[in-house]
Amino acid sequence: MPLTELRVHTSRAFALLLASWLLAWPGGASARDVVIAGGIEGRTYQRYAANLGSKLPAFKVRYRQTAGSSENLDLLAAGEVDIGFAQVDVFATRIRSERERFEKLGIVGRLADECVFLAYRKGGSVTSEEGLQAQVDGRKPKLSVGDPQGGMHTTWLLLKEIQPAFGATAIDFTGGTLALNHLATGMLDAVGWVTDPRNHDHKLLRAVFANDSLDILEIDDPSLAYTLPQGTVVYELKEVSISRGMRPRKITTVCTGSAVFARPGIEPRLMDAVSDVLSLDREAILSLD
Repeated sequence: MPLTELRVHTSRAFALLLASWLLAWPGGASARDVVIAGGIEGRTYQRYAANLGSKLPAFKVRYRQTAGSSENLDLLAAGEVDIGFAQVDVFATRIRSERERFEKLGIVGRLADECVFLAYRKGGSVTSEEGLQAQVDGRKPKLSVGDPQGGMHTTWLLLKEIQPAFGATAIDFTGGTLALNHLATGMLDAVGWVTDPRNHDHKLLRAVFANDSLDILEIDDPSLAYTLPQGTVVYELKEVSISRGMRPRKITTVCTGSAVFARPGIEPRLMDAVSDVLSLDREAILSLD
């Protein structure tokens, strides 16, 4: 090979080798793509996802908007996302029904409380927890749980197993503020969602307090406290604040937890990076400011 061609060949080989180093190096020219499954736009999991992504500078982070816990677990099991957030009760339900599919997910760690909020119409047919356990004017009380792939749907199904009297409800999948508008006009009897109780800026909670005809139910049935045989706490009753100020209003409701999950076969470097953030800078993920 002529000397000139040899130099060109050597230069190209070095350039390719250098490029491969840069691609593989953390924070290099093209950091590894990481997809984080969050939740509904403007809700808690979307904030968690953005907060976590900001703490992973060695990776090129993309976000996937989802319906919440159930969809996140499905996407993780299918390997379509790398990291996702989900409720502990939803994960427990999936393990019970499809163990082989979901037991391979990596659990990075528990994150925060997730509590049930049930909105009702003042002066309506359902004004207490007991109102969801009996017929209303000869019909089942109508409860909206939002998207069927969201956490509230699975939560309500499990709560009905624990307290069969909740089987009196008819489930509706109207979501968002439209569900609350239907509640205010009498088309629904209650609207439920699950979220971090510190999120006083949650859109549905703000919408309830913006409408004088609506309020939030207390849930205080001790039979709803539920722990798995191996000791994992799935549900517990807690007193949570639903408003800010010098004298915040508090209610009792049933709470589960949220956790960070990883897809099967996730790269150890990414798993370690997410675990480090969860262990050393957990409050940064949980920030709702």
